[in-house]
Amino acid sequence: MVASVETMTNSAPYVYDSIASTSSLDPPTIIRLAEEKIRVKTIASGLRITEFFIDFDRLRSGFVTSSQFKRCLDTNLRVQLLPEEEQLLFQKYDLKHDGNICYREFCDVINRKYPETTITPHPESYTNAAPPYLNSWRSTRHIGAQDESERLKDVLQRIATHCKQRRIDVLQAMENYDKHKMGEITDSQFYRAFVGPQLTEAEMTLLRDKYSDPEKPGLMNYLNFVQDLNRYSRTNDTTLFPTNNGNNMEQTPFIGIEEKPEQRSIQEILDKIRIATFKYGVRISDFFKDYDKLRSGIMTETQFESALSLSIQKQAFLNMNDIKKIAEYYRRPDGRVYYKEFVDSMENAFNIPELEKKPLTQVHRPGQGLLSRPLNTNLSPEEEDRVAEILDVIIEKVKKRRLELFRFFKPYDRSKAFTRACTKHQFGRVLRTLDLIPSPYDFNILCKKFEDRENGDVNYALFCQMTEQDFVAIKVESEVEFPFERARIDEEQKRDKLNVTIDTSNVDLNDLMGRIRHHVLIKRIRVKEFFEDFDPLRLGTVSQARFIRVLASLGLTGLDGIPLTEAQMFALCDHYRHPEQRDLIQWKQFEQDVESVFTLSDLEKVPTLKVSPQTIYEMPTTGTPAWCNIDPYNKEELHQAMQTWKTNCEQRRIDLYHTFKQFDRHNRGHVTRGQFRQCLAIAGLPYTQKELEAVEAALIDDDGFHYRRFREWIQPRRIDPFRYNILQQELKDLNKQKILPEGNPLSSIQDVLQKIKGQVFRRRIRLYEWLKDHDKLNCGRLPCDTFRRAINPCQLELTESELSLLEDYYRSRIDVNAIEYKKFCEEIESIFTTDFLEKNPLVESEQYVPIKDTTNIQLDPDKEDRVQILMNKMGERVHARRLQLFPLFEDFDRVRNGHVTQNQFLRVLNDLGMLTMLSGFEKDNLLAKFRVRVGGRDDMDYITFCHELNTLAGFEAGIP
Repeated sequence: MVASVETMTNSAPYVYDSIASTSSLDPPTIIRLAEEKIRVKTIASGLRITEFFIDFDRLRSGFVTSSQFKRCLDTNLRVQLLPEEEQLLFQKYDLKHDGNICYREFCDVINRKYPETTITPHPESYTNAAPPYLNSWRSTRHIGAQDESERLKDVLQRIATHCKQRRIDVLQAMENYDKHKMGEITDSQFYRAFVGPQLTEAEMTLLRDKYSDPEKPGLMNYLNFVQDLNRYSRTNDTTLFPTNNGNNMEQTPFIGIEEKPEQRSIQEILDKIRIATFKYGVRISDFFKDYDKLRSGIMTETQFESALSLSIQKQAFLNMNDIKKIAEYYRRPDGRVYYKEFVDSMENAFNIPELEKKPLTQVHRPGQGLLSRPLNTNLSPEEEDRVAEILDVIIEKVKKRRLELFRFFKPYDRSKAFTRACTKHQFGRVLRTLDLIPSPYDFNILCKKFEDRENGDVNYALFCQMTEQDFVAIKVESEVEFPFERARIDEEQKRDKLNVTIDTSNVDLNDLMGRIRHHVLIKRIRVKEFFEDFDPLRLGTVSQARFIRVLASLGLTGLDGIPLTEAQMFALCDHYRHPEQRDLIQWKQFEQDVESVFTLSDLEKVPTLKVSPQTIYEMPTTGTPAWCNIDPYNKEELHQAMQTWKTNCEQRRIDLYHTFKQFDRHNRGHVTRGQFRQCLAIAGLPYTQKELEAVEAALIDDDGFHYRRFREWIQPRRIDPFRYNILQQELKDLNKQKILPEGNPLSSIQDVLQKIKGQVFRRRIRLYEWLKDHDKLNCGRLPCDTFRRAINPCQLELTESELSLLEDYYRSRIDVNAIEYKKFCEEIESIFTTDFLEKNPLVESEQYVPIKDTTNIQLDPDKEDRVQILMNKMGERVHARRLQLFPLFEDFDRVRNGHVTQNQFLRVLNDLGMLTMLSGFEKDNLLAKFRVRVGGRDDMDYITFCHELNTLAGFEAGIP
């Protein structure tokens, strides 16, 4: 059985030689070697051998046939066994002696990690493990001659010593050419990547023959080459560099081989995780919650290790021993792990949970640079002293030669990000380039001081900071606890500042508040939004310093160009100071007083209150003289000058606005005194010195000459009336226009309803669909104006008097200004069906027959008699000749509405030979009898005419 990786690899030739010559071995040894051969293949390939046999064991009995067993070994594992080995395996695992193989027992033996029968004080040497690289043995080819083996061993010894002394990473140099991570490179790539000592051509050929892959010509297994170098590096008893005191430097394993994990205490591991969690902002709880669906805070040990590995293992550089220690530390008696305690302690590393409930608690955060890569402190005192001496020598050289070391190291920063670290080989290369490299032993101690414990890289940034005078890579500040005594002193000093007495007796608070309201009104500023940022709890109070700060952000420190004085600020603070907490200012009350220029609060509770116009809050510019304080003599001069200039502007049609606008680029409404006089000269307005002084005394304020007020006196603007009132009056005038007289209006409500029913029946419309959209509350009533507006799109051709009759008939008893439109719709739509017919199933509904418009035409009695005589004569002609009247009329009635024009009506009579029977008066009387109004045009109702003729001719309805 293979004891370990080293034992297995060293004894590999013997194993295969033994397998090859099975005739000299006993059966148990042959079985053991065959099992070992299968086990190595299984572990190296990472296979679950049980899964292959289950496919042949549908009943899960644990047995398969010998052919199935052999098929699994040949096809899935690709293991070639000798016939003798197969026969012995079949005999061992045929437990029932029926020809079936117990694959479960076989799989247990193959998957066994440690032989139970082997008892030794060093059991780790007998564990079953896979080959180290590419599932192959360390030596690819066998060197037959003894002298060649000795020569190869000597070459490898020299290469290992050379690389170890110079700290050369052979594995990394070879991996740069292996992009697919196959473990093999070409011969030329091997020669290019070789970084060992100078070798002869014969020695290089010996290396090529040794590590060439026999199955892949032209490729060399560099992983086996590196593994052999590591083995010779470990067993090399020679020292790397002699020291001055005769001691040997400690042996370090060759680069490229994982060192044994460092044994850390549980507190060191937790501190590393805590720092990594805080530094990288990792939410560890999110990884653990996936395994705890019920949020119980407990999970299995395997789940805990998996969640911890996924969350912080890479950032905290944890190995499996560290994870096992943490799991054991938080393990409960039942074997599960209480991860909730671990997560809380990590996420609250530099914070206090539920801090909002503890507002006076001080949080201790690490100072700047404390969580960065520190220097190694595990050096002995002698080594620390030696490092100090080396740094002194390097500092002296750097200062003397004025070197900037950082820009030499930065190009070797091998990560995509800026890590401020490089390899030891790169670190030594830069020092050798700058002629700063010390002796090999000193260089090793220097690297030990600045190297990272996790990945072995050298922190060149800290090295530059300690050797250069003005270079600062990481600024490290010590963590200082919160000075409570200092805080108390600061608080007392703050209160002393608030108690400073400033004379505010000269401040006119009403005038100051008026100017603040004026500023807020013209700028349209929302004072509340500025104070809410400083009052997150919405208490309505802020400190005095913040109150003054908000006044500055509102633009109140430069009111009309005059900044608020300290006395004015303190006057506002004293006025709105909290009665109990004297260090707080009631900004809410200040906001209500200022924003009263827009509206009053709680106005909905007093609807009858009259709100003052916003113009009363507008104030003149600072420095504007009061009219009552002007000298009477100056008033006369002012009126005289104004009247003279006004007359000149009206007579000469002078526009002063554009003249002053040229000097007022920012549209402030003010110009300087000199610009005012220049404008008068441009406009050609005469003046005396006394008049000019009187005008300037009345219109000049702190901003300059107010030319807008001056222009309002000289050229007052004409106030145009509101166009809305004019348009409203025009609409009233249009509505008062004369209405044309109605032609033959109906005077009875029944006739009006019959007219509406006839049109609704013929056009098949529903009035309710037009009217219900105007009844949002579905109350069945509509105002009179709305009723007319809703019924107008139906085009019922009702006159004003007919609409009035309809409104009076259906006027509501509840509201005299409303119409019961639902009752109206029920009456009109009764022509289609009878309501509540389901309650009276025996009632026969009658078809509604609309009344023709021609039946309502009443002629004079004389004309009626003549029309009747004419209809009798025409009826006799129709009866005698058996004439069909409808087809001829229908040829002209394409839309089938029962009407034709008067000319078409006469043409049909002419085709029937009845037009010659009519005289001029008879024709007019006949047309008047059957004339109807359709769409604003007089047409003939030929259907009524044909029905009456057929009746007089003795024809049945619908039969010629």
